[in-house]
Amino acid sequence: MNILLFVIGAAIVYWLQMLFCKYTWKYKLTADARFSEKQAVEGETVQLTVTVENQKIIPIITVKANVEVDRGLEFKDQSNLAISDKNYRSEIFSMRGNERVQRDIPLFCAKRGYYYIDHIDFVGNDLFYTRRFIASRKVDRNICVYPGKASARQLMVATQKMMGETVVRSSDQDDPFTFRGIRQYQSFDSIRDINWKASAKTGDLRVNIHDYTADQEIGIILDTEWDSLLRPDNLLEESIRIASSMAEEFIAKGVTTSLTTNGRDCLTGEIFSIGGGANMQHSDAIRYGLARLKLQKHKKDSTLAGVLREQIRQMDEAPNRKVSWVMISTQTSGEIIDQWKEVKERAVKSYWIMPAHTAAEIPEEMLQDPDVIYWEVAYGK
Repeated sequence: MNILLFVIGAAIVYWLQMLFCKYTWKYKLTADARFSEKQAVEGETVQLTVTVENQKIIPIITVKANVEVDRGLEFKDQSNLAISDKNYRSEIFSMRGNERVQRDIPLFCAKRGYYYIDHIDFVGNDLFYTRRFIASRKVDRNICVYPGKASARQLMVATQKMMGETVVRSSDQDDPFTFRGIRQYQSFDSIRDINWKASAKTGDLRVNIHDYTADQEIGIILDTEWDSLLRPDNLLEESIRIASSMAEEFIAKGVTTSLTTNGRDCLTGEIFSIGGGANMQHSDAIRYGLARLKLQKHKKDSTLAGVLREQIRQMDEAPNRKVSWVMISTQTSGEIIDQWKEVKERAVKSYWIMPAHTAAEIPEEMLQDPDVIYWEVAYGK
């Protein structure tokens, strides 16, 4: 009889504690996750701060908080980590009543992109760890990871070659802001151009030489058409890095720069393109847009051929527009080559950057073209 009463009593205690834990463990249990930065650059490390607060007087023996992030963000500490379509991190908390616990978790920005955390899952237990309870708390945090830097050596070679065409001597109007050198004064020179310091040194009048007005722009055409065999992700990601680095380099030198792509914004679904600009805000806008660019994997999306046709149309409508083009693409079809030649005919200058693992991947006739730049991409990058 005593044994029966003991068993019944134990069952009642177990049942009561289970009900008590089930309905009270998540009461006034809150959570938040916050990135240490709103923007980062591919290859940098940021902190993910997870905060859990028990706002009731009843303690919680253990509660597990699960956070999931995109695979483009990697937890540097691999303990308590599960990997599938996303990276999942579990943190276990033991909390007294009215206690707030905060933990900093290092995150490595392995890939450019726009990432967010929209919820944190809780997993609780009864006192005997025989039952598990699950709850979720909404959060709204995001981080924008800009594209990383392209190869500094290749970038320097390419931009120096292109910048040689930026100041175009195609106008009769001198640019007073572009200084090129000093020469001897002639009768038709303006007195405003006299360099008095140089004149005093030489004993005769010397004037400043100005370059002709450079009111053109450099337009970058970025191709993001995806092909698992011919245009793998790593070549397209390197193309995005090249576009980002070049735009930043040109703008830093005061060159008006625009960007046209056939890729779509991951949030709005709209084709991402941005007009000409030459200030730091414009540079940031380009990098931000490229961070949110998604590789298009559907043939119905905008094609490179369509982008080139549109640029040809715009140049025909504005024949006085001074623009040099830089096209970044891995495509080498006859249609693309023909349309690129049409763009070249209408532009001040046009260059084609071809990212590839080896030069053997590029047709020989293209490699012989002085306006085609082979951009070597290491395997696995």
